[in-house]
Amino acid sequence: MSRNRVLGVLAAGALAVGVTASKTVAGRRFSRKLAHAVIRTARYQSGRLEGFRYRLAGRHPDPTVEDRVLADRVRSVLGPLEHRLDIPRVHVMAEGHDVLLHGDVASDDQVETLVEAIRRTPGVKRVESHLHVGLFPGDTRPSEGGEHPAVSRALTAVLAAAHGGGAAPGSERSAARAVLSTFAAQLPRGERRHFLSHLPEDLRALGEEPRPRGVGHPHVRRLEDFVSAVGLPPAEAEQQEDIIESVLGAVREFVPEEALDVAAVLPPELRQLWKTAIPH
Repeated sequence: MSRNRVLGVLAAGALAVGVTASKTVAGRRFSRKLAHAVIRTARYQSGRLEGFRYRLAGRHPDPTVEDRVLADRVRSVLGPLEHRLDIPRVHVMAEGHDVLLHGDVASDDQVETLVEAIRRTPGVKRVESHLHVGLFPGDTRPSEGGEHPAVSRALTAVLAAAHGGGAAPGSERSAARAVLSTFAAQLPRGERRHFLSHLPEDLRALGEEPRPRGVGHPHVRRLEDFVSAVGLPPAEAEQQEDIIESVLGAVREFVPEEALDVAAVLPPELRQLWKTAIPH
């Protein structure tokens, strides 16, 4: 019997059980809950059966898949681990069957657990971990309830760009935040809101996040003043121009319809940087 036929039979059975209780509001609510519970259980058991058949036939996941498919495969492995370890969602990027990880965890043991699980994933040749040990108050854990939203492709690309530009492992998010928030502050208020509104929520948060009380983003007109205003740590001083260019280049790729409007309100040197920046 096919999976869909099994689900249909079980749902019909659940509906039949609930018919006698459907004469009241409480009875109808009970019937719906019963039907949903039966279908969820049936899907779970059906999935286990398909997996058993897959393994029994000696089949294995294709190790030669393209990077996009491999990244999705890694995310499917990470999902249960993120919930079991109660950590925020990890950012995944695949490049030539090498997997890069960015995110925050609570301990070194969790880093080892995640990396080892990914190493065993078919198609993965190497794992490069940039996981930061230490959770911040604003980090959302699965146990805190609500949805656990998927990380946007834009944020993943911008963090990878920060890393490619030379940001130290584990500091990609803070580097991207420094660049994006300082850049957004150079735009007039109306254009700034418009520009940020075109970014996914998780990336937009980096541009909107305020600095500590009493510390503002200065408005600058020269490139060297902008680099200074970004304020990357001394350890990244030699790469700061590369980091800035790489991050802005990645951001621009996700707002192509706004790129010209943004350029129009920038001073000449920043305009040239915005128009020519390329992600590393």
